[in-house]
Amino acid sequence: MSVIVGNSEFRPLPNNPSAKITGVHESLLQECEKDIIWYRDNFFGKTHQNYLALDSPRGPLAISVIRDADTYKALLRTTAGSERLSVSSSSIPTSFIRRLFGMGPSTVNLMEGISRNIPIRSLRMCKEPNLPNELLSMEERQVIRSYKFGVAYVGPGQCSEEEMFGNRNENTTPAFKQFLNFLGETIELRGWKGYRAGLDTSGSNLTGTHSVYTKWQGYEIMFHVSTLLPFIPGDRQQLERKRHIGNDIVVIIFQDSDVPFQLGSVTSHQNHVIAVVKPEGDGYRTIVAPKGGVPGFTPDLPEPCVFGQDAVSRDFFLHKLVNGERASYKAPSFAPKISRTRSVLLYEVASKFLK
Repeated sequence: MSVIVGNSEFRPLPNNPSAKITGVHESLLQECEKDIIWYRDNFFGKTHQNYLALDSPRGPLAISVIRDADTYKALLRTTAGSERLSVSSSSIPTSFIRRLFGMGPSTVNLMEGISRNIPIRSLRMCKEPNLPNELLSMEERQVIRSYKFGVAYVGPGQCSEEEMFGNRNENTTPAFKQFLNFLGETIELRGWKGYRAGLDTSGSNLTGTHSVYTKWQGYEIMFHVSTLLPFIPGDRQQLERKRHIGNDIVVIIFQDSDVPFQLGSVTSHQNHVIAVVKPEGDGYRTIVAPKGGVPGFTPDLPEPCVFGQDAVSRDFFLHKLVNGERASYKAPSFAPKISRTRSVLLYEVASKFLK
């Protein structure tokens, strides 16, 4: 299989000759989930201090600090994310007078000892008993538990986005239908109670009658399948289909054509990772192409990258897609939006408790 890069923003990832297709062996926890666990294990339900800043050189922020034996642990929450910090208590100076009265280091010495990047003058200690719950709730709101991936069919002789959006479901091949079964189960949208990814479940069939869905590793994944979305005769661009798949960060292109697919024909600014899959024997040859600015992400693709229809291969493929979306959040087009969202959440907490 092959793709045409041309002047596209997408570039296929290099394969790693030593990589192998395996199941999921690494933690799938997101960084914010790790922060939640660390806060629960080390702070929650224990006597500790919380400091808030409504406005500082680093924006709104929250800091939790606890002394654990001979170590001070701190969780610094900023608009850019969270930092888990640990320093030896012996490295933080405490004045003679404070030691004489059995007191710990001053706030200034404590914060300077934990990190030189903490805007100390902006901080205020908050002793409200409900603040720990609010901080946990804030972090929970940022955990992504559901994903939506686009799936498009490229028929024989086709090579562009416009052609693939024009395909009808009845004209797809058994190989494509088999691939959809590999991804998940076909569900009826009418009355669907699970994650719907913006699809109409009222029974009006505004986004088609069926879709493909799966639960994987504790996450819900809905696939926006182009040929299951409504086909509008006379609409050359098939805008209804493009409205959904054009807003997906990760798009799978099933290449049932021997003509190289033109990556440059993908024009949506939201699409950041394209996985081109072509049936080969009893498996699928795959190319994964992220947009410029998306950092690298695991698992590495083997050489050759051909995976089967078994459970291990499916785990590998979905793992790559999920990590591709997570990596895309760090791209220049997404990172500022995520930072602004986190800033709003931190500001809400700080304004609520700093009255």
